[in-house]
Amino acid sequence: MDAITTTTAEYIVLEHWNVRGQASELPSYSDRNFRIRTENGDFVLKIAHPSWAREEIDLENQAMLHLAQQEPQLGCPQVRLTASGEHLLSLHLEGQQRLVRLLSFVPGTTYADTIATLNQYQREALHDHLGQAVGTLTRGLSRFQHPAAARMHEWNLLHLPALLEEIPNIEDSPIRTIVAQHAQAFCNALAQRMEELPIQPLHNDANDLNVLIDQQLNVAAIIDFGDLCTSFRLADLAITCTYAMQFEEDPITCARRIAAGYLKQLPLLRCELEALQEFILARLCQSILMATRNQRQQPDNAFVMVSQQGVRKLLTLLSRAPRHAIVAPLLGPTA
Repeated sequence: MDAITTTTAEYIVLEHWNVRGQASELPSYSDRNFRIRTENGDFVLKIAHPSWAREEIDLENQAMLHLAQQEPQLGCPQVRLTASGEHLLSLHLEGQQRLVRLLSFVPGTTYADTIATLNQYQREALHDHLGQAVGTLTRGLSRFQHPAAARMHEWNLLHLPALLEEIPNIEDSPIRTIVAQHAQAFCNALAQRMEELPIQPLHNDANDLNVLIDQQLNVAAIIDFGDLCTSFRLADLAITCTYAMQFEEDPITCARRIAAGYLKQLPLLRCELEALQEFILARLCQSILMATRNQRQQPDNAFVMVSQQGVRKLLTLLSRAPRHAIVAPLLGPTA
């Protein structure tokens, strides 16, 4: 086939999945994604960019298939098998081989679009439900195994030491000082943390665009498994808090509600809870260092700094807070 059009998408799903529907293209950074509307529900045809390796896409699909069995109530996208029982195809499109798969379409609005429309009571309830959803997700992946899960993804907090060389390139002096302090402290403690804290496969990217909210203001699904990797079990909770906190006037209380919801589904070790704030700080530092590197490599791309104002504001606030400000009420009187 030549150009990938909506007609191409409709042909592919009919030919390989025996699904007849109407295609419309969805926005995507590098892949080609099409929503397929049918009388029996909607799907998303995902045509991967040629740069994706088969084991990476297989990792995503296998994780979703695993979660469908372990935590079916979670609402993650469902992998649709072809008529011959395959979950991933390699098709010749636009002159090269492209990996193609079909997922269920999950309706809902993003957390980012939803949270600003809610009153305080609704926000608090959503924070609790968000924590529960992420706790369920982490629990569901606890026994997942795949060779590619061990990849050293650049957004894996275990990868933070590789970014320390970017600290001198942070132009904002106060931010540079904070990042140097907390990123270096996290990296210095990394070996000990790896001995103390549980490590497992994680979604690793429950951000405000990957969390979908339904009409009842509950989490409908957590999507996009492209950053899945093996890291600290605690990291998924920390990442979720990092993004949600940026929408709140009282981010510490927001994170506490998310953590409390998470614990309803997945208890954590005391040492994990005690490290939560350090992990949130580390993720914020990681975001700043990644943006700094990307800006240095792509000076004309304004998009790489688009979310940095909120990240830096939260980092500054959290760096001044007591060490256990978020989890003290969850730890008990000895915190």
